[in-house]
Amino acid sequence: MEYGLSLAASAMHVLNGNLIVTVNGELDDDSAKQLQRDILSKTEVTSVKGVLIDVSSVRFMDSFTFSLLADTARMVSLLGARPVFVGFKAGVASALVDLEVNLDSISTALTMEDGVELLNSYKPRWIRLDDIGVNGIGVDEAEADLGDAEENDAQDDAEVEEEGADHGDAEGNDQQDDR
Repeated sequence: MEYGLSLAASAMHVLNGNLIVTVNGELDDDSAKQLQRDILSKTEVTSVKGVLIDVSSVRFMDSFTFSLLADTARMVSLLGARPVFVGFKAGVASALVDLEVNLDSISTALTMEDGVELLNSYKPRWIRLDDIGVNGIGVDEAEADLGDAEENDAQDDAEVEEEGADHGDAEGNDQQDDR
């Protein structure tokens, strides 16, 4: 029995800023890898905010295929879109749990409508790329900047201590004058 999925059997389209991916059958390893490449390419080119992967037609999924799809979801997240899986069959869900597949990093919804609602509620997290060593500032430069900031803090603390010492001397001199 052949479980291969031709690329024509998988549909992808953009709807309201979300990429909708429908998997229309079982995935073999090569088809799953091709699907991953296609999802990542389409996500990057279209700059979608979410990717909904409908697996409701999939009756069988081994741990390799699921791991590949979960990796795809993590990659989609790195591209700035939110991945959501919809339509897992009870048997597939049960098998994945029995195989002790890590399910922590994926978002799921029961129906397409629930999945779209989840995607529409998504607010992307933004990070400054220069904070993590991208866009012209390297890690060494960032550490140097941090070191400069720490030196400045130490200098400020020393100045405060000197002012306190000077203030203490002035109080001491005032006490001597009172005598």
